[in-house]
Amino acid sequence: MTRIFDDLIEVPGTGRRFGLDPIIGLIPVIGDIAGAVASFWIIAEAANFRLPRIVLARMIVYAGVDLVIGAIPLFGDFFDFFSKANERNLALFRRHASDPRERRSIVAASGKGW
Repeated sequence: MTRIFDDLIEVPGTGRRFGLDPIIGLIPVIGDIAGAVASFWIIAEAANFRLPRIVLARMIVYAGVDLVIGAIPLFGDFFDFFSKANERNLALFRRHASDPRERRSIVAASGKGW
């Protein structure tokens, strides 16, 4: 999902990649909703995996900023080309899901357990 929305196509000669998010974002309302569904699906999967609340909150902020700014006509599409909120959220998911030390450090810093 992240690859499709954030990293599907390479711009020749630049090394820069983009996905469907800035393209479907050109369709008013529908494009922004589709991007938000993809973002929040990743967050739901992270919640099912029982990642710490602080990590989920950070993921929600990334997705929310992407949704709000992405909804601005034209500027939002330009922003979507560079922001890659889904990639950031997937990186957070992978880091905290695969490394138990990351979970412990977040839990210890928050003072709360599972």
